Order: sequence, then C-alpha cells, then structure tokens
Amino acid sequence: MGSVAAAAGDREEEEGAGALLALLQRVQSEALRALGPRDFDPKLYVDLPLAPGADRAAAEAALASVTTRDEMEAYLARYFAAAGSDLLAADPPDFEPEPRGFLPRVAGGGEALEVHALWKYLARRVAPGVAARPGRHTLLPLPGMVVVPGSRGLLVSKMYDTAKDIVLNLVYLVEEYGFVLNGARSYYTNRSQPPLLSSMVLEIYMATGDLGLVRRAFPSLLKEHSFWISELHNVAIMDNDGCVHNLSRYQAMWNKPRPESATIDEELASKLNSAGAKEKLYHQIAAAAETGWDFSSRWMRLDVQQLMLIHFLFDKQVAPQLPTKGMPILHLINMYHMFLTISFLCEVIQLT
Repeated sequence: MGSVAAAAGDREEEEGAGALLALLQRVQSEALRALGPRDFDPKLYVDLPLAPGADRAAAEAALASVTTRDEMEAYLARYFAAAGSDLLAADPPDFEPEPRGFLPRVAGGGEALEVHALWKYLARRVAPGVAARPGRHTLLPLPGMVVVPGSRGLLVSKMYDTAKDIVLNLVYLVEEYGFVLNGARSYYTNRSQPPLLSSMVLEIYMATGDLGLVRRAFPSLLKEHSFWISELHNVAIMDNDGCVHNLSRYQAMWNKPRPESATIDEELASKLNSAGAKEKLYHQIAAAAETGWDFSSRWMRLDVQQLMLIHFLFDKQVAPQLPTKGMPILHLINMYHMFLTISFLCEVIQLT
C-alpha cells in the first residue's frame, strides 16, 4: 500500500507541476499582449512560483478577465510570488576575501579580488518549500548550494567545497532524470547540457585529490555516458572505405516552443506554413540550446524564403561523410574527452 500511495503522490506532483507550467505559459502570452514587447522577458513568467495561499485553479480562471497593463500587474501580484523568490541567499563557507595562492601570476590582483568578492552575493539554496510542494514551482529541488548565474572560476577562488556542491547537484539530476538537465527547472527536463560533468569531476579531483567525490560521482558519469551514446543521440556515419562509425549528436526531446522563450519561438515559427515544419523548427531550436551556443550565427543559414533559421540537419541518420553542420565538432571533442576522463577516473578508483 505504501508504494502505491507513493506512486500516486508522485503522479499528482508531476501533474501539478505540468499544470502550473501550462498556466505560466498562458500568463507569459497574455503578459506580452497586455504589457507590450518593450523590455519583455518571457523567461520571467515561467519562473514564477505560486504565491502563499494562492490557488492555481483560481489563477487559471482569473486570467481570462485580464486585459490591461494594470489588470495584469494586479493579477501577478495576487497569484504569484516574485521570480527567484524560491531561491534563498546562502553564505558559502569556503569563501575567503583573499584566498592563499589566488592568481599568483596576475600583477596587483585588486580588480580580480573585486570579482572574487561577488561569490558572497551569488550563492543560493533552493527553498525547502520547493521539495515540499513541487506543484507550486517550476524550480526543481537541489541538495546543495547553487551559484547564479553560473559557477565558473570557483576553483581559481579556492572554493572547493562550493564547487563540489555544484557537481553534486548535477549528479543528483543525473540520478533523477538520467542526464544533466539544461537547467534546474521543470521545463528543462527535455534537453541536456553538453557532456561536461566528467570534466568538472576531473578538475576538482586534480585540484583537491578528493577521491570520495570521484567515487560518489562515478556511477552518474557512466549513466551520463550511456545517455549520450543511446539510440536517441546515435548517428551512424559511413566513411569512404565503407566502415560505419557510431557517433553522437545533440537531439532534444522536444518539438514545441521552449516554455522559457515560447513567445519568441512562436513568432519565429509563424513564418512557416505547416505544423510539421513548425515542429521541426522547435525541435532544432531546442537541440541548439543543448549546445551551450544558444544562440549564435554558427547555427544559421541564409534562406531567401525563411530568412535566418536554425540549420542543424538532425534528420541525417546515415551519411557518406561527416555532416559537420549536423554534428558540431565541439560536441565530438567533448564526447572524446568524456571517454578519456571516465577511463582515467576509473583507473584512479582501481588504484586506490
């Protein structure tokens, strides 16, 4: 009975999170109409948690009567808390104003220390209410500290514990979803980050010698590896000698507007005539977002009919030569580095 009740609870939470996201996408669309396009940030609206005491069904019903700017502002204030309010400020325990050995080759270092000092203001923890009531948030619960908007440079700042927290958050996502999500939001569960988790574990190990982290993360590194060589991402390439090579490509599990940019994607797709063409474009955009290069001109081509569109060539299952537009060379390099890194870390574990 306990397992049945737990499964039912999981389904209810999943349905609640999906219903909230659907509502927030409607809010996003209506906010654009009521507030206008100037300085409009579509992502803000899908990051809104329900306000304490607010009822989702009531918010859905009330949205139908919102038409003006004033009504939209009042509606948002009544039913939703501020975007990001479910992330709480945190004090990184390993922060030091002047860490020993900080950038020894940089003369002076005053400006670098000013940048380093920002870590104090960028650390966050997911509020406990996110795990307790996930249907009221698009933010996903994470076990450790996070850094916004990113965690680059933590090792340079000698903040090894915070860097480990970041990695263990990603390990948690792999354990829960099978891969590192594009972000810790419910609307990112359909696409991945580039395969860099193994590199992060390696960098921390080389800086700290923390074998415990390697052992803790290693099963998830293998799981991420399996994700990237799965049928979803596999593409068979035949060389000039007739030998078939199995390589990997980006392949988001999505063919709709990205929730965080739905109004933008829908406007772009409005230039296309068929539902199939729109789905293909949405899929290509989401897959390009997996690369970490979203968005640059590297994914675009000039089309006299459709102007600038994402050009990814994901359809090509077997080709006589490497389709460089379809399989970005940087991804293949990342995959190769992942293979080498996992092999090295396996030897580290076996030798200790």
